[in-house]
Amino acid sequence: MKKVTIKYFYYILALCLLLKHPVLSQSVPSSSTKNPEIVHNYVMEIWNNSKGLPQNAVFAMEKDNFGYLWTATEEGLARFDGKILKVFDQDNYPEMLEQTYYNFFKTESGIWAAGDRSIALLNKNIKTIIDCSEITDKALIRAIADNGEGGLLIGNQKGQIFSWDQETFTLLPYWTPGVPLDIFGFYPLKNSIILVGTSRGIYELNLQTRKVKLVTRQDFSALKIFGNGDQLYVYALDEGIFRLKEGYILENIYSFKQVNIISPSSLIADSDNSIWAGSLESGLIKMSEGRITQIIYPELQTYTVRKIIREKDNLYLGTVGKGLAIVRPAKIKHLNQDVLQEKNIKPIYQAADSSIWIGTKSDGVYQLKNGEINSWKDEDGLLQNRVNTIGSANGKVYVGSLGGVSIIDQQNGQIVEYLTKENGLQSNYVYAIFRDSKNWLWILTRGGGIHYIDEKDSFHQVELPEKYANTSFISILELNNKQVIIGSVNEGFLRFENDQLIENQILPLPMSENLIYSMYEDRDGDLWFATHGGIVLLHQGEFKILKKENGLKSRGVFSIISDGNSGIWTTNNFGVQYFPNSELEKFKHTSDEDFHIVNNFYNESHGMPNSETNGLIFPSALKDYSGEIWIPTVEGIGIIRGPSLAEKEDSKNFLFMWDNLHVGGQIIGIENEITIPEGVRIFQVTFSLIDIESPDRYSFFYRINKNSEEWQPISDSRQLNFTGLKPGYYNLEIKVLRHGKTELIKSLPIRVKATWFESLVFKILLLIAFGVLVSFMVKYYYNVRMKRSLECKVNQRTAELSNTNDQLKKALSEIERKNNVLIAITWHQSHKVRAALTKAMGIAQVLSQYSSYPEIGLSKNELEIELQKSLEELDQIVRKTHSMSENMKNHES
Repeated sequence: MKKVTIKYFYYILALCLLLKHPVLSQSVPSSSTKNPEIVHNYVMEIWNNSKGLPQNAVFAMEKDNFGYLWTATEEGLARFDGKILKVFDQDNYPEMLEQTYYNFFKTESGIWAAGDRSIALLNKNIKTIIDCSEITDKALIRAIADNGEGGLLIGNQKGQIFSWDQETFTLLPYWTPGVPLDIFGFYPLKNSIILVGTSRGIYELNLQTRKVKLVTRQDFSALKIFGNGDQLYVYALDEGIFRLKEGYILENIYSFKQVNIISPSSLIADSDNSIWAGSLESGLIKMSEGRITQIIYPELQTYTVRKIIREKDNLYLGTVGKGLAIVRPAKIKHLNQDVLQEKNIKPIYQAADSSIWIGTKSDGVYQLKNGEINSWKDEDGLLQNRVNTIGSANGKVYVGSLGGVSIIDQQNGQIVEYLTKENGLQSNYVYAIFRDSKNWLWILTRGGGIHYIDEKDSFHQVELPEKYANTSFISILELNNKQVIIGSVNEGFLRFENDQLIENQILPLPMSENLIYSMYEDRDGDLWFATHGGIVLLHQGEFKILKKENGLKSRGVFSIISDGNSGIWTTNNFGVQYFPNSELEKFKHTSDEDFHIVNNFYNESHGMPNSETNGLIFPSALKDYSGEIWIPTVEGIGIIRGPSLAEKEDSKNFLFMWDNLHVGGQIIGIENEITIPEGVRIFQVTFSLIDIESPDRYSFFYRINKNSEEWQPISDSRQLNFTGLKPGYYNLEIKVLRHGKTELIKSLPIRVKATWFESLVFKILLLIAFGVLVSFMVKYYYNVRMKRSLECKVNQRTAELSNTNDQLKKALSEIERKNNVLIAITWHQSHKVRAALTKAMGIAQVLSQYSSYPEIGLSKNELEIELQKSLEELDQIVRKTHSMSENMKNHES
């Protein structure tokens, strides 16, 4: 019940006013509001729940210190930067204590949003939320202001004022009005003074002296105090609007009878000292210099405007049921002729008498002259209601169609003559009519038809080669050298000297794109062609093509028209583009295939009746004698007033802001740099570019690898999603382009933290472990290899040893055998040697011991001979033994 009461508080209050004053509620407004002003030539953008607003009833609206526009709805808060609506609700921001906030109060620290039981500080994001349950029991929060000591003053419906300091609420001790009252609002002044509007007068609250005094009569019900810094106003219940002058003198400037149809909560004062308010009946109320005007915007005629912000010529309107409406003056004006509203407009032409002739797709031709409008249709004698081209010569207007040419006498307005196939045209399908400086009137048709009516009013058909027999000629231009060039379908352009064809050049385009809708010669004599394949330049005999990738909004370009000063205007299926001469010169001389031409772009959001302009008509755009450029569209005429329009667009009133980091299910405001926690590899970075005036003139690119020269485009959502960035330090760069020209580059340091397993220490340890493992494996490999090698060598050696052993065994056996033989030989021979030796030794002993040898029976000589024999015998034995050994050795060999 409390929420419903708050939601409709001001409406119930207004209803009470009407019930208390039934006669006044039915009274006729003052004379100044008898005839409401229907607004023309404006652009309105509607932001509702189909475009991102949480809900279509706006309770409160205010701009924060950064320039974001905040709105409060029943389903949450919304922040707007001119392009993106960002919703703050309990689903996305669970720290919010409630979903619905009803009032905004602007302070130096930001916007304080007040709900049923809490307040929230809004400044780029939600900065602080304070639970106010203890001071809001059956009492709404009506006012919030800074208390000058870093805290807040909060006034509630019961007439109480609380001070909030150090997270504690205390009643303001010196707020003692002495009578029961309701607080309606605070209005801070200079020198620490706050005006308190109540149901029992206005009080001055002095924060320095800590005193309160009543500055108006006590029966004065100050429902709303508002101002603009220079002037201060008060809306008093049942009394009207007062100017609060110096010394708190009240001057009634609008009676309650005059303003009884306004919604008091919407009252504002703009910088021009005009007062604006939403009407309880319809539209807006503007009060200026005593005059009250009811302003009607047809789109909002049945919707109440609850909140208003006015900046320069722009209005921001918070409505009930329509959402947020942004109203701007149209940069491209409409032709305010009801009869031509929303008509499909074809050629527009200005005759020598300054009258403007307008052809339509199915409603004939119209003439605008001296504020009057005339028309001709088929029932008036026009050959056909579909008009393709218009021209004039010698006091006659020639209207070309699919059925021929209807000729209108300018003086009497009568259709006096026709030109068709029956009297000379090659085809009744007429594309272009054009008068040159010789006063020749050229008429171009299908089927190879090029005709002209000379200065003597004689009709001629230009003779052409047979190859052009089926060519359609659709555009024409007289050059500075008086030559005439004619654009065609698929055959390029033809150049004529008088009526003699001297040149034909084919454009370097495929057949489907080779349509020359319009032509332009610049101050250097270079030719520019508007075609179905872009803008083609002929410069020093060479062709160059400006395409979509170079900055065009559309492949097909219907017209090129110079403003005579600073640049050219072109039309296409999506609106109008303006190119400065300086950029055209850059294109002429650049060799960069990625060249992007700086331009301004205009469409319905700038006032065009429709973004789709018309082509295959002549003229496809008109610069009138005053310098205004007329653009035909499928739903009316857009008028570009003066060449300065594009120059005004050079304003750089925008602000780039890093917004939030979305990581790990949390939303964190970005200040200077961001850190991605360990193990997190998916995160999102959002940013804003605050420009509510002209949000569509920007494009964005980013890069995050500092070694990369390539910039990646960013979508209109203005958010960047990152997945799988490796741990380390990065520098995110965003490049902002305005109309294709770089305005600024913003950087954001990003640190992606590593887990233990991704840290440098872990990697070093892992590397060491890997090295140890590799070393172990190498050693193991070589050990295994060595083992195998050794095993192989051992086996080989074992085999060798085994073989050697066998050989040794054989040798040993042989040695044993030989040893046995030797033993036998030695034993056998030793006996013989021993016998001979013993004998020799005995003889030698006898010879040495005895001088005579009677006992022996032999003489010395005989003993010596016997000794000689024994020795010889011993020698023979030795020789024989040696011979036997030699025989054994030879036998082994």
